[in-house]
Amino acid sequence: MRRADLLSAAFWAALGALIFTAAWRMDRLTHQGITVWSAPGLLPGAVGLLMVVFALVLAMQAWRRPMSGAADTAPEGASASAAGWRRSAVAALLCLAFAGASLGQGLPFQLEAALFILLFTAVFRWREWRASGRAARGLVQAGVVAALAAFIIGWLFESVFLVRLP
Repeated sequence: MRRADLLSAAFWAALGALIFTAAWRMDRLTHQGITVWSAPGLLPGAVGLLMVVFALVLAMQAWRRPMSGAADTAPEGASASAAGWRRSAVAALLCLAFAGASLGQGLPFQLEAALFILLFTAVFRWREWRASGRAARGLVQAGVVAALAAFIIGWLFESVFLVRLP
């Protein structure tokens, strides 16, 4: 798993650096009187930078973990790596479905964001909730977190970044 985590960290750090660089190069629109806090590249740049930071944290954790020897190259390690890539692909598909297909197609942003957060959390935590016999409790907790997060995200975009949401 150590090698898979290091490869994943390198991938996410490179992607975050690419996003940050593209955001940095965006026009700041100062000639139109846009404040620095509502510049178009601010949020993507912050997200890209956070991706790099979290990728570095993942890399440090993987580096500190002792090598598992043969298990790092064994088929079990390969299947764990494949499972990690599958989870990343599912996460990417959910994000693309939310941002690219459903967002702005009728539902208010806060409702759609809450549903996305709830679905995303349920997809990745369902097995753990079922194994511990707390599926209903997990869904309720995820629903509360999703509602609060969607409210805060909506407020942040409308009040701080001055973005009109669908």
